[in-house]
Amino acid sequence: MTFRGIEHIGIGVSDLSQAEKFFIGALGASVLYRLVPPDDPQQAMAGESMQPLNGFPAELKLTGLSMLRLANSCNVELFQTQPAAQDRPANPGQPGINHFSFYVDDILEAGETLRAHGAQMFEGPNDCFAQEEGKGNQTWFAMTPFGVLIELITLPTDIRYDEGATRRRWIPAQ
Repeated sequence: MTFRGIEHIGIGVSDLSQAEKFFIGALGASVLYRLVPPDDPQQAMAGESMQPLNGFPAELKLTGLSMLRLANSCNVELFQTQPAAQDRPANPGQPGINHFSFYVDDILEAGETLRAHGAQMFEGPNDCFAQEEGKGNQTWFAMTPFGVLIELITLPTDIRYDEGATRRRWIPAQ
């Protein structure tokens, strides 16, 4: 058995249209399809039907679901529910997946693009440290309008690996 890589990540949002608009405008994503279009209540799915498949709460209704493509990386699946999910800002101290990172060539331009589309930029960009330290290696965090934490990272200088490492870090192709 071989795990080939992350095919998609799922994100629950309170407003599917707002989240799609952010991913398209700020991150250059494109909508591949909408399994449950948010403007078609006839296609909403009851939670009871999905609960045995993936643990979806039976008391909720799935009112929107779209699949987006992100450049040279994994896809993103956006979920909208009724009652609506409560957007809450993610942070690295939370259990589970708390952020995802985009590799960028120009971190200042990428940060300004996110800001122009409603993201709150944290202090930065910041120089990387420890094994990631190197000339031009930087990181910068942003909070989307719907509470998803995004890290921008650029690593133009090789990073150091721990003794015994047998693989190199994956960096998306240009």
